[in-house]
Amino acid sequence: MSTMKWVKPGLIILLLIFAVWLAPSQPIDPWKLLSLKKVASMLLALAAIQTIGIAMTRLLGIRSGAILTGFLGGIISSTATTASLARNSKNLSNDQNAVALLTFLAATGAMLVEGIVFVVIGSAEFKIPIILIFMGPFLAIGLLLVFRSKKLKISNLLIQNSEFKLLPLIKLTLFIVGILAFSKILQAKFGQYGLLVFTFLVSLFEVHGSIIANVQLQNNNGVDILLLGHLLSISIAASFVSKFFLVLTLGSRYLIIRTLRFTAILLLSLAASWGAFVVLQ
Repeated sequence: MSTMKWVKPGLIILLLIFAVWLAPSQPIDPWKLLSLKKVASMLLALAAIQTIGIAMTRLLGIRSGAILTGFLGGIISSTATTASLARNSKNLSNDQNAVALLTFLAATGAMLVEGIVFVVIGSAEFKIPIILIFMGPFLAIGLLLVFRSKKLKISNLLIQNSEFKLLPLIKLTLFIVGILAFSKILQAKFGQYGLLVFTFLVSLFEVHGSIIANVQLQNNNGVDILLLGHLLSISIAASFVSKFFLVLTLGSRYLIIRTLRFTAILLLSLAASWGAFVVLQ
């Protein structure tokens, strides 16, 4: 992209920042499912992720750019990052989708890093074994990133002449917000009966909110450390499931098959971490 081509995404992101700031957070529908602030925030996240992706690939190259794009995108929103790369995957070659897998893994790793930060900062009674729950998936992601990076055939890849496009982002925003609304309907139908299942439903698309809420619940003596560990494990598992669902719904066959394998590996590593946590209690 030439210097002038950066003006368009820059202006759009600036306008979206103002939109998020000014938009009301109150729901606009009678079912209290959607708010303009939520829609604007998701659109801002997608616009920022697309711009970061283009910039990082051009500055750092394909492999490093994909990983850093995924990590920074995951810090902004791992859900939006996953949805964005899944939507684009149908227009990419298998070699290019192999790069997208690095972005997916890095975004998932960023989500785990944020979760660890929220637990460490938010917990009044912090205990090391709680962090073990995150370590299994985090180490698995690190190994997968190394393995997949070495398998990349960089010589077969060209940096795409990517162009910032707003309309596809708007369509993707509506899709994601629709899924969020549906998850809230499930929560309303299910109610508060059974904290473990309720945590899973919340964490499908609001994993960090669920982690923060459960940590605060433990701080207020609502749950003990053991139950908090169970709840955190369920939150992480739900986030893995939700990301695979997005890839399954939006992604190419190549991406779906490999993401399914990665999800299985991450769930197994999470189970191992959860087992180690239980043993240490």
